[in-house]
Amino acid sequence: MASGPSLLESIPKLVAARDAAALVALQDHDDKQVRKAARKAIHTLRSKGVTIPEADAPRGWSAGDLNDLRGDLEAVAVVDTESTPGLCRVMISAPQDERSYLWVAAISGRDQIVDFATYVQTDGQRARMIRDWNRGAADRRVPADWARARIRWAREQTLSSGFAVPRQLDDMLVHLGEAPASRPTSFLDGVLPPVDFAPDKDNVIMVLANARVNVWPPVVDVEPMMRRVNEKHPELNEQSPEDARYDALLAGAHGDETLRADLKAQVANLLDDAAITLWLAGNDVEAAKVRVLSAEIRAAAEPEALPWIGRLLGFQIASTFAYLSRQQQQQVGQ
Repeated sequence: MASGPSLLESIPKLVAARDAAALVALQDHDDKQVRKAARKAIHTLRSKGVTIPEADAPRGWSAGDLNDLRGDLEAVAVVDTESTPGLCRVMISAPQDERSYLWVAAISGRDQIVDFATYVQTDGQRARMIRDWNRGAADRRVPADWARARIRWAREQTLSSGFAVPRQLDDMLVHLGEAPASRPTSFLDGVLPPVDFAPDKDNVIMVLANARVNVWPPVVDVEPMMRRVNEKHPELNEQSPEDARYDALLAGAHGDETLRADLKAQVANLLDDAAITLWLAGNDVEAAKVRVLSAEIRAAAEPEALPWIGRLLGFQIASTFAYLSRQQQQQVGQ
């Protein structure tokens, strides 16, 4: 770049040549004397009727479309099955004009809306939230269209069961789209790797633990099953052989149509959602194994008779006892 003195000497020549563009380029020069001389020269040319061009925009700035400055405007979604065991939280961040909506739906294993909230996000809040999601999900994304369909399907199931839905959900229907004709299948179909996994009562415990079945609240009614076990096997206790207790549990479950329906509906649904959480965390193989469990339950005519189902029912029995114990403690406290 030319030095200050040499530029100062060139300014009178630029005035004589009526080179307004060159003078405009010098009016913001680092050298104060050059700036002053260039601006004075521009004034001189303007007074002589010379058209003065606009200065170029500062580097790093753009006069582009506002949406270009807002960044990624694609709707993004995520699923969370860990913060509230037994529920699936479906979250969607959907950009709108000059802002974004964040929808958070809590869906039960019965495909019913338990809670729904709408929040308004600035672009900065949305960007920070997506960074947090990506940090835990290795940039994996839940398809936003699938998430919308899942919420709409749950709304229809809630209403058809005779329950009301939050008003905020009805207010957002115009953005959530039409309700699907059937329950949205898991988007993990064709995504997860094939696994060589044949579940049995011995190898399924860790898979159930990875799906966090051990922290689910009571989602099936195990009390009728337990009454049958106690009536037919009053001699069984904690000191009885594990195999004997396990076989008695399966026998007590067999033929229980209410239990069967719960397994095929909400238990299979919750397992499918747990597989999404594992996939988001990068645990593809474990996610695939959990999907094997849900697929077996859905395909079985009598899922309560599956040889490994007693392990899952064992977790539900423990959860039911814990729930009843808390109720008793609350009653005593009152």
